[in-house]
Amino acid sequence: MTKFKPLIAAFALLSLPLASGAMAQTPSATGLEGKAVVGQGGELLGHVERVVLAADGSPAQVLVRPKGVRAAGPRSLPIKVLKPQGEALAAPLTKAEFDSMPAIETARQ
Repeated sequence: MTKFKPLIAAFALLSLPLASGAMAQTPSATGLEGKAVVGQGGELLGHVERVVLAADGSPAQVLVRPKGVRAAGPRSLPIKVLKPQGEALAAPLTKAEFDSMPAIETARQ
């Protein structure tokens, strides 16, 4: 069980609801698609595939397509945990934590 504690903590952090006023410190939806997302240590996790909006039209989540040929579907990250870092967005996850997150099934358009 000990080896799962960091992973459980990461999922708990990412599943927190959006707090009011949190958007003032987070990126806006404009220009997010295609941006690189890096994890702790600056390692590339993937790229923003889609921005998911809340009922009020503000960005709530981003779907990040993992890098790599064998990568499964995108992972969902709350916008509030992403911080601008140069031309990329920084997430508070390691590559291993990101890769272990469940893939989100999206409808093909």
